[in-house]
Amino acid sequence: MSLKIQMTKFLAGIVNAEKKMEAELAAPPRGGNVINRDHFTRKVRVKEWEVDGFGGVTINGSYTSQKHILMLPGGAYSLEPSRRYLEISEYFAISKRMKVTIPFCPLSPEYTALAVHQYLLNVYIRLVNEYPEDEFCFLGDFSGGGLALSFLQELRDRKNLPLPVKTAVISPWLDITLDNPMIKIAKKADRHLPAGALKETGIRYCGTLAADHPFVSPLYGDWNHLGRILVFSGTEDIMTPDCELLAEKAGSFDHTELVYKKGAGMVHDWILIPCRETDATLELIAAFFLDNEEI
Repeated sequence: MSLKIQMTKFLAGIVNAEKKMEAELAAPPRGGNVINRDHFTRKVRVKEWEVDGFGGVTINGSYTSQKHILMLPGGAYSLEPSRRYLEISEYFAISKRMKVTIPFCPLSPEYTALAVHQYLLNVYIRLVNEYPEDEFCFLGDFSGGGLALSFLQELRDRKNLPLPVKTAVISPWLDITLDNPMIKIAKKADRHLPAGALKETGIRYCGTLAADHPFVSPLYGDWNHLGRILVFSGTEDIMTPDCELLAEKAGSFDHTELVYKKGAGMVHDWILIPCRETDATLELIAAFFLDNEEI
């Protein structure tokens, strides 16, 4: 395990990361706006756009292929994305020659799941029309991973839009209630996520939807005919019990190939930490998207 991961675990206890996130979820800060043209390096071309009053960016480097990632950042459906997503998107754009689109999804508590899904649907329609030759891949972490899997099920049901060729998620939020009894055990090792505050956040995000609706809890949706899905979570992550439950069900899925990888000693959503484990994870995801892998 790298020193960066060890230090992250140590500092999480020192600075009380749970309390910090709990406070942010109670009153989510707004106006950070770090995902914009001025904050990317000059190595990528940045196209800014707007759908339904919400912005987004599409970036690419040189010699771009027709592989196109729709990246959905995490943040408990409530927090604005950090600068780390700039670095991750540029990795795929520059090193792997893929286009990357990051939509600025409406956030809770101002908006609920129905508004988020409608916006994301309109974004995807725009992308498919603007880049008709591209093959899309979905990438999401934490709540963005849950949203990616929920939206994947919605697209399958609509039948009028192309499904992504691959989907990869890290520490996805699969059940908005976090009621899996194994989460209490997992919580002993997870010093980052405040389970109680997340449950309250989840209720607000649901809006008028039931907590087991696939839009908010993809774990309870229909997992057939969704293509190839790669799921990661860490052994020190309260999202892991539901990921394990999903992996147990995967053998019964029809026309869905799900591969689950559990990172030993890894914390929740470790791709946000620049370290060798993250580099290896991103390389594996890139190989998966580019059909260069043996997963």
